[in-house]
Amino acid sequence: MDFKEGKIKKLSYREGSSMFEQKNFGIKKYVNENPINSHSDIARVIQKNNHLYTIATIDKIIPRVKVAHKLTDKDFYVGDFVMFNWQDDDYYLEELLQRKNVISKASSHAAKSYHVKSYEQILATNVDQLYILIAADQRFTLSKLERYLMTFNQEKLELNILISKADYIEETKEIIETIHSNYPKVKITSVSMHQGESIQLVKDTLYSGKTAMFIGASGVGKSTLINYLTNNRSEDTNSVRTDGKGKHTTTVTKMLYLEETDSLLIDSPGFKTISTTNEVDGNILFAEIQDLAKYCKFNDCTHNHESGCAVIRAVEDGELSTEQLSRYSLYEKKLRGQLKYENMKQLKKQKKFYSKN
Repeated sequence: MDFKEGKIKKLSYREGSSMFEQKNFGIKKYVNENPINSHSDIARVIQKNNHLYTIATIDKIIPRVKVAHKLTDKDFYVGDFVMFNWQDDDYYLEELLQRKNVISKASSHAAKSYHVKSYEQILATNVDQLYILIAADQRFTLSKLERYLMTFNQEKLELNILISKADYIEETKEIIETIHSNYPKVKITSVSMHQGESIQLVKDTLYSGKTAMFIGASGVGKSTLINYLTNNRSEDTNSVRTDGKGKHTTTVTKMLYLEETDSLLIDSPGFKTISTTNEVDGNILFAEIQDLAKYCKFNDCTHNHESGCAVIRAVEDGELSTEQLSRYSLYEKKLRGQLKYENMKQLKKQKKFYSKN
């Protein structure tokens, strides 16, 4: 997208064929809910491209915004509410305002073991609804779904699973049955670009005035779905490779406005690895087991062999599936291994620090 330095686009601007429509991007609501005196110099970050930002105010779109020198140690992300100013013929971000939440995952340089780097890659901020896309024509595993759910689960964030490319009817049916047999309470919607009614079902789940984010691996059809939702079919999308792996089509994270539902949508590049270095909460997957565990005879019950185990009794009575308990045991084993590794790492750091001092 070619912008002249300092040029402001009122109401809307185009990037290729994608449209950003000015609908205050949640700024007025944010000001009303937070102790801020004025919103004349408050904006929201709606696109990030390396070290340049596009921001929206209540009446205009400002591209090519830089970060003030005094804030060089801070970074901003799509979804952030910010203070900005005009100086020396340029717009600058001056202050980061309080965030409602942060959507992040472990750096993509993480290894496929417990030995991950101890920092998170922020994807977006101030998100109300998160949509995790899984393609019916790509290999599906429960472990991958679990990593998604436990990586992104947090309070006051609604999680939704979208099975894309649902015209692969048998594959879609198998994926949904597999998920619900283990996690019956997870919300799932199947969608296909060839089934207009399914696209409407997705629209019906979007809330007016809220910010939704779509994430998923490369090639799941994320950008294509967003194009249909925004009635913009001309954005570039790539087909899936012959080996079943996707091609990256979205290269930058950006926020779009969906006029039909008065919603904001965040599209982000696809990724290959998914995990987190943050503490995870298994409630979204194992709430039923954790509730049953309160009635076990022993506080440290492992739910494997102990007498008086309420979880084992629920399995025997048919109230809980064997598959659910097996997934829970596997998760607990992985979590204990990760915590053990993190504790050992912290201990080594402490020993190294004291040896130097």
